[in-house]
Amino acid sequence: MGRGEAGSKKIIPTEAWEQKLAGVRVPKEDMNRLIMNFLVTEGYVEAARMFEQESSTPPGVNLDAITDRMEVRRALQSGDVESAMEKVNDLDPEILESQPDLFFHLQQQRLIELIRGGNVEAALDFAQEYLAPLAEEKHQFLAELGGSKQ
Repeated sequence: MGRGEAGSKKIIPTEAWEQKLAGVRVPKEDMNRLIMNFLVTEGYVEAARMFEQESSTPPGVNLDAITDRMEVRRALQSGDVESAMEKVNDLDPEILESQPDLFFHLQQQRLIELIRGGNVEAALDFAQEYLAPLAEEKHQFLAELGGSKQ
């Protein structure tokens, strides 16, 4: 292996890297959109509002809805799928009916949380009562549960 190489990758000296980096010009508008995207994605609503005022960069989404979406996200991340589903229903009562894939995946996550909690019997009952009927309606769901694709 020659000097300056690691496997098949070429190592660029720091000075050369800094020169190349200094030569790159990112339009301010693109940078502003990137920053706004980060603020929105991470749920920094107030910072996004202030950034919108200062930079005239539109957020691209309704900032009031971000707080609601972040509550759903927090509930899911903490394993409280039922609360997340209630929040989703509060935001749009028809969404779980109109998007069966979303409903199935939320139900699947409820099953996972039951298993994580050591409630195997409750998990089996839940799978039988709620997931099995969904899998009968749509065979792709059965495959996602580990069954066959028949």
